[in-house]
Amino acid sequence: MRTPTLVLALLLLTPEAMAAGAAQVSFLEGSAVLTKAGQTKTGAKLKRGVRIGVGDKISTGAKSRIELTLPDGSALRLGAETELVLDAARFDGKRREAVGVTVLLGRVWAKAAKAVGASFEVQTKNAVSGVRGTSFTVLAQQDSSAIVRVYSGTVGVKKKGGPGAPRVQVPGPQEIAKTQWDEIVASAMKQVKVSALGDLSPAESFEDEGAELEWAQWNQKRDGGG
Repeated sequence: MRTPTLVLALLLLTPEAMAAGAAQVSFLEGSAVLTKAGQTKTGAKLKRGVRIGVGDKISTGAKSRIELTLPDGSALRLGAETELVLDAARFDGKRREAVGVTVLLGRVWAKAAKAVGASFEVQTKNAVSGVRGTSFTVLAQQDSSAIVRVYSGTVGVKKKGGPGAPRVQVPGPQEIAKTQWDEIVASAMKQVKVSALGDLSPAESFEDEGAELEWAQWNQKRDGGG
């Protein structure tokens, strides 16, 4: 069985952005490889400043980290041994309209800049997370399960396709609209677990420790929050 792929949807593209690459490598520690859209052979090693286009895949090595910045100031950071595909990116200048990424495996942190009406989603094979003005992390595990942890803002997690998750409402900073009834809404310091079969757990509190704590602290510092 294939691993559920957690998709981080960030749609961002004007014709100019598509030509130049929708995201840019702004930090690199260790090693990472870029496989261009449509290619199956092993890609080229990434360097700081390289631009990433829609359909491109990034794979990080052991003890490696990489940061991608987007035209609106949003950021994506990949931990060690992580695979991510930029599925979509649409911008009007620096204004985000929509973005989309797929996390095939590993750990990704997303900082989504606030943008009214803009789309910013994260998916796995069987779950979709939609966010606004949020910092959150996604862990897609080898056994096909996944975890979405929210650090600021609000994330709505629902099943990808099918009837959606159980109708569970979790208190958050904004009222849940009718279109969100099939979502589990998690606010800051809440997490939603996705099982290997795609079942969603109610949002619950979490506390980072060990490697997860170090990962969160490093990202919050990069975000300017610590």
